Amino acid sequence: YTEAERRFTALDAFVAACEDELAEVLLANDTPNAALVEAIACAKVRAVEESIELCFRLKQEVGSYALMGGTAFEQLDFLQCCKFAEGDSRILMLKMARDEMRRQKGKEGGEEEDEAARLCAELSAAMEAGRGGEDGEWEKLYRIADITMERVTLRVCPEQ
Repeated sequence: YTEAERRFTALDAFVAACEDELAEVLLANDTPNAALVEAIACAKVRAVEESIELCFRLKQEVGSYALMGGTAFEQLDFLQCCKFAEGDSRILMLKMARDEMRRQKGKEGGEEEDEAARLCAELSAAMEAGRGGEDGEWEKLYRIADITMERVTLRVCPEQ
């Protein structure tokens, strides 16, 4: 419960910061910039994925109670629907990975190359060698997206 509360509190702060920034843009009758669009995509993915994960773990903890009607566990399929509403979370994550690969393209790798840069380089090499569709390569794409979401979250909410 403590972990869930900590994660939900941090996630709520991140989503609220995205909402506040979007509200300012909309009140100014302006268009969100790329950084805000990226933050909103991260908020969507994180909110849904973390909720699904934590609710599943809670369901496992309470055991057969979760099978009873009226316990709200019958509502968990709603979260699964959220995963695919307004853009499949996995598609958004792949777009994040693609955008990070574009940012990394042409950069010289230094001695202190970060994990995202390393994964982008490995993935680019695998794609050039015709191995881009292998299972391990897909895992790299999702890890790049995770790193992007961590970076965006820290940019929007540095206290997290």
